[in-house]
Formats: sequence, C-alpha cells, structure tokens
Amino acid sequence: MEEEIRQSWWKRNWKWALPSGGCLTILIIIAIIIGVTFNSLAKSTSIVAYINVVTELQGNTEVAQALGKPIEILEEGYDPEVSKDHLDVQMQLDGQKADGTLIVKADKIDGKWVYSMCTITVEGTNQVIDIKDALND
Repeated sequence: MEEEIRQSWWKRNWKWALPSGGCLTILIIIAIIIGVTFNSLAKSTSIVAYINVVTELQGNTEVAQALGKPIEILEEGYDPEVSKDHLDVQMQLDGQKADGTLIVKADKIDGKWVYSMCTITVEGTNQVIDIKDALND
C-alpha cells in the first residue's frame, strides 16, 4: 500500500498566495502613507478651516439663491503653509446668477477653529451673507 505524501499548504498555493499577498501588502502600505500624510497636513496647516468654509459655501441655500449654482472659486488666495493656526483669505466667487467675494478670518483656539468673519458680498447688489454662525456651530 502506497502512502500518499501530502504537500504543504505553501507548496500547493504559492502561485496565487504570493501575488495576492504582495499586492495586498503594497495597498496597505500606500493607505498608511496617505493616512499619515493627510493627518499631518491637517494638523500642521489651516486646511481644515478652508475645507469647512468651502463645504459650507457650496451647501448654503442663501448663498446658492444669491449667486446661483454652481459656485466656482475663481481666485484662490489660500496657501496652507502660511499659518497653521490662522486663516485669512479673500476669494473671488463666480455663480450662475452673480459673482461675489468671500472673506474669511479664523483662528485655531484650543484645537477648534473659530471663525471671526466669514462673509460673501454679492456684486451688483452689495448683499452681504454671513455664514460665520453656521461654521462656528
């Protein structure tokens, strides 16, 4: 009677395990690098405050009614490396109905962004829309 010699798991499955494991390892390393980079960027610059402003600007119904959608940022005066605890920018906006100017002033206090000014002035009507309270909630 012949004994059947059973090969090890690695010998039976290396053809698919090696490429799969290698690719998975590379994807995990890339995800870790991206996560660490974004986390350090968010902590070391004012990009979080800037993203909050742009998100609120795009979702605000009063701004959408005054400027029309879509709202584009024509002139970005934002440099995330200028200050990590202060944001002071003025940007030109272009909407379907009207153009406008966004002015933002914010400071990071105790780890939280506090907006002292965030207004959109609609050109032509000089209507001023203040979205500071929505950002400070």
